[in-house]
Amino acid sequence: MFPIAAIKHIPATGQVEITRTDGQTVRGNTGTTRGHDSIRESVFVPRTSSLEVELTSGITLTMEIGTLLATVERPVVYLDQNHWIDLARYCIGSSQISEERVRVCRRITELVEARQIILPVSGAHLVEIAKNAGRQRRDVAQVMMKYSQGWQMISPLRARAHELLHLFGAEPAALGKSQVFTLNPHALWADDRNRQRPADCLDGSLPAELQGLLDRITWAEALLETFVDPEPTVSDIGTERAEKWANSFQELAIHVRNTPQARQHLRGMTRVRALNDFIQDIAQAALVAGWSTEEFQQWWSLRAENDISAVPMLGRFRELVHLRVSNADDKWHRNDLNDTLFLCTAGAYADIVVGEKKMTSYLMRVQGKVPDGARLFRRLEDALPTIEAAAA
Repeated sequence: MFPIAAIKHIPATGQVEITRTDGQTVRGNTGTTRGHDSIRESVFVPRTSSLEVELTSGITLTMEIGTLLATVERPVVYLDQNHWIDLARYCIGSSQISEERVRVCRRITELVEARQIILPVSGAHLVEIAKNAGRQRRDVAQVMMKYSQGWQMISPLRARAHELLHLFGAEPAALGKSQVFTLNPHALWADDRNRQRPADCLDGSLPAELQGLLDRITWAEALLETFVDPEPTVSDIGTERAEKWANSFQELAIHVRNTPQARQHLRGMTRVRALNDFIQDIAQAALVAGWSTEEFQQWWSLRAENDISAVPMLGRFRELVHLRVSNADDKWHRNDLNDTLFLCTAGAYADIVVGEKKMTSYLMRVQGKVPDGARLFRRLEDALPTIEAAAA
């Protein structure tokens, strides 16, 4: 371990101050970073491997930094966006929250602060909060950052890719909780190929361990800045694609309802439609595993149904699609893309999920057909006894 007692960073000026354990101080400047205007200063404390951050709003919070060897040894409780909003209401003393929910939220924050549970954030949370601006966004974002403490759920696309590689034999180890919920930089994104350090930062001037530490500190600050950014951000391309995705399922559901022959082959139709959503990923995983075209076609015809159902996240996605397509009266919306992918991932790998009512109800209905996963709840009040028991 490096003889460092603390590293202070002031983003507005780029000033860095490294205090050694022998009392010596080294000062430098990394230059200002565009967009980093919510953090007044951050201090990394090696003893606790944590980053103590003071925001310009006056809020202080602590983010865990971790290492490549960090594992998840606490219960993971995944909260849907509406439950994070209730936590924020509690924290700011809003009148829009009942006394009972105040009690529940207080207890959950106590468990987080005692490091007895983990409340991770995800890309779905960021998409939802990015639509807002000003205080409406800041209040919720600050609470999310304070109580997630840097923990993230990996992108469902990463989880899906790993599950497929394991299914086809190209990845020997099954995906585990410590891989799905992590402190690793960029875990929130589908990939980090376009988020690597510039070439001039890779000159080998820093020991690998120190460079890895600086990467984690930089990511923690960037994650925080991204969430609390007061400017709304909406991807028109993403919205359009999500709309088309939802419409395609709605059209299939209506076709099934109106076509007797389709209803007779409903299970096969929903399997093909569900797998069609990521057919390129399936083919790529089989290719990496060295499967021939004939082997893949045989698998697709004879074993795909059972094999996919036995995979934690993908099995849930497949079964949920089947249930929803079976009910054409349940209209699909573009937000269903995020709800489906992220809640299927959390439901597969978290310990407890407190989710959106409709999607959680669907996940409850598929529980007997997929591998065991999280305990599922629609309300924080109902989940609290289970959360406390897990924390204990």
